[in-house]
Amino acid sequence: MRDHTKWFRVFCVLLSALIVLVIVLIVGALVPWWLTRQPTFGAPVTGQSILVIQGHGGWVNRVSFSSDGTHIASAGGAPDVAVKMWNSKTGELLRTLISHKYDVYSVAYSQDSHYLVSGGHDKTLKVWNSESGQLVRTIEELEQHVRDAEFSPDGLHIASADGIGVRMWNAATGQEEVKLRGEQGPTLRIAFSPDGQRLAAARIDGTACVWNTATGEQLLVFRGHNERVCDVTFSPDGKRVATACWDHSVKVWDAITGQEIVTFTGHRAPVSAVAFSPDGKHLASGGDDKIVRIWNVSDAREVLAFSGHAGNIRSVAFSPDGKRLASCGEDKTIRIWKVRD
Repeated sequence: MRDHTKWFRVFCVLLSALIVLVIVLIVGALVPWWLTRQPTFGAPVTGQSILVIQGHGGWVNRVSFSSDGTHIASAGGAPDVAVKMWNSKTGELLRTLISHKYDVYSVAYSQDSHYLVSGGHDKTLKVWNSESGQLVRTIEELEQHVRDAEFSPDGLHIASADGIGVRMWNAATGQEEVKLRGEQGPTLRIAFSPDGQRLAAARIDGTACVWNTATGEQLLVFRGHNERVCDVTFSPDGKRVATACWDHSVKVWDAITGQEIVTFTGHRAPVSAVAFSPDGKHLASGGDDKIVRIWNVSDAREVLAFSGHAGNIRSVAFSPDGKRLASCGEDKTIRIWKVRD
């Protein structure tokens, strides 16, 4: 009887130790996850947008400023499935570009603003003359719907992201040049480095990566987010990469070493959009909490917060002079915010 009692006590001690170990491991795993979701409150929220642009019949999925800041291009979902061009100061509709059959997910100006590229759910890329509105070229050799498309800084290439990977195309001929496969899956957003020699991608598997655009070689993989990475952008000097994620955080990474530099944790919901200011000193972000936040990159301090969207925010973009910020989203509007004088 005594032996049974002895072994029962030993069993209880071992079981207690095992339970404590499991609790420690669970807490150790959950604390970093929990911390990335805690908002750090900084700037007061204001609703003073200087311009609200309405005209899309569905979600506005992407917004892009022309190089001189006078025009804005936007990508619309159903039912209008169109690219629209607007006067960025007055909100006047200048042109509606119709050719896509389904939702348009992306639109971007070339560096000189003479052209626009758009991509959508119909698995095509469209190249437009932004001055005449004429459709210049359609690229149809895509395997899945196009989530993003960007011109290279020299305007000679177009990069596209779809449900399988990333490709590079000749902008003049529409011929495929490079398939950037590597370690990747479905890709949501892409961004060229300022010199055009690298391409960053935001991926659904919770990572982001950087490729050499000439060779297709994968250079870096950024690991640290806990959910899908929805947006990515290079800093103006090409030394940093910022990512926006469903884990409610925005991260800034060293674009050479791949090391995480800082994490911004003010959002209370998934973050879908991020953009560097032209001088690289500030970062704008937006997402499902419907708040546009402006951060000081050097000390991770939130300096401005804008409220006004009635739906999830899907894209943000600074004007070329850095004085204004455009945002768009599921409330079918584009909003212009004053960032500085």
